[in-house]
Amino acid sequence: MDNMTEMCNVVRIHLKTGGAEGAVDREKLMDFCLFSSEKQYVVVGWSCAYINSEKVISTFDDYYKAVQDGIREQPTIFGKRMNAAINRFAETKENDLFWTRDLEGNHWICRAKGKAEAYFDESLDIGAVVPVEAYKYGLEVPGQISASFSRRRVAEYLGDNDLIVAFSKQAFNKMSGRKQYKISKIGNGDMLDNLPPFELEELVISYIQIVKDYYVLSNSIANNSTTIKIECEFRSRDKNNPERAVVQVKGGRTMIIDAEDYKTYDEDGYIVFFFAPHVLNIDKLRNAICITREELIDFYQEYKAVMPDSITRWEELITE
Repeated sequence: MDNMTEMCNVVRIHLKTGGAEGAVDREKLMDFCLFSSEKQYVVVGWSCAYINSEKVISTFDDYYKAVQDGIREQPTIFGKRMNAAINRFAETKENDLFWTRDLEGNHWICRAKGKAEAYFDESLDIGAVVPVEAYKYGLEVPGQISASFSRRRVAEYLGDNDLIVAFSKQAFNKMSGRKQYKISKIGNGDMLDNLPPFELEELVISYIQIVKDYYVLSNSIANNSTTIKIECEFRSRDKNNPERAVVQVKGGRTMIIDAEDYKTYDEDGYIVFFFAPHVLNIDKLRNAICITREELIDFYQEYKAVMPDSITRWEELITE
């Protein structure tokens, strides 16, 4: 298709408005936004702008100005600062993409059909909408997208990550069944050079579980805010040889791990797995194992069929 869209912004948004009389019925909000057979929307709140403004609100610019004035003049009603979601809406143009999530945890990929519009619904606390074409993608998305939903801010810009933009375009093309977006290959080198950090960690963790016969302790998995040095902790599946293990992962071609930083784990009886381009002082630990690139690539090729889509989907986006 010669008219495929090449440039677009990508935004993650929570479909969660406030409501003047308490919590909004989110099931009704989801029905309005995603499950209507006629129209679909992503939305933001501050319906109070229509009630408390002396000016008529008929456009998104009117709404935006009314919220600005309300924050300045009536902070007890409007709050003290502009919500990032309204600024994201102000920037929205046709064919921009939104990721959102329903009450069952399913992720939806949404294409903006036009710019933001003023829309007043007090019961659902809706102040503005972007008409979208939305498709349920499912539970499994790349880690960067999934993790962004754990952050409280209503909307978050994801368009500064080329891989996320490419993945989002690919996701929409797949779910819509048409080539709406032009997708260029991303990166240089092999898959491991370009696999995002979350997915690289998941691949290494899968390798240790399947090849080395360990299971991961789910409550040990580190998150973005942690200062813990390891990605997670394992236990051996062999009841006759109950070993413990930990792992640290660094991607790319230049990252360095100093094995001595993990000496306390070694002293406490853990096997320490490393995956990184360079691991220093590995001889200073008694029980350290470096997973090589070749081992991980061979593992991926052999077990690709059982790998999650969040890993395998990147392969077709990456330049070999």
